[in-house]
Order: sequence, then C-alpha cells, then structure tokens
Amino acid sequence: MASSGEKKKIALIGSGNWGSAIAKIVGKNVMEFDRYDKEVLMWVYEEMIDGKKLTEIINEKHENVKYLPGTVLPNNIVKDTCDELLVNHRLIRI
Repeated sequence: MASSGEKKKIALIGSGNWGSAIAKIVGKNVMEFDRYDKEVLMWVYEEMIDGKKLTEIINEKHENVKYLPGTVLPNNIVKDTCDELLVNHRLIRI
C-alpha cells in the first residue's frame, strides 16, 4: 500500500473490450483525484493487427481498434506488455 504522501498507481490487467472500456473511465477519473497517480497502466496481450502490434496501434491512435473500435482512450493510459504489472505489490490492480 502507498504511504500517506505517495500517490496510488492503478494498473488494468487486460485490454479487451471490457478492459478498454474500464480504461477510459479510470483514466478520466484519476485526473479528478489527487490521491492517484495520473498515469494508468494497461496490460495488453501483444497481438498483430494488419501487420502491426496492437500496443503500437493503441499508443499511436489511443484506440483499441480490435476490441473497442471507435472509442478514444485518454492520453494518460499507458499500454504495456510487462508482467511486472501482475506482480508489483504497490499497484492497485483492476
């Protein structure tokens, strides 16, 4: 758990349609509360879409074109394939 002065960091495990929809909500909400770090991590299962990595597409377009096309994700959502998100005990995981 974060110390009293440390902002809490949130990580989303999954980037399918549910994970992307929650990312949009959480990304917006953390901007309104000082107790949370403004950057939200989202673990993305790496897959290729039309010859390009899904993480690259999401990072560039801020849209999950495979699982939630047409929905813009906030810029504070950081896409990652790192397994540290699964084991870092200092994160609030969703």
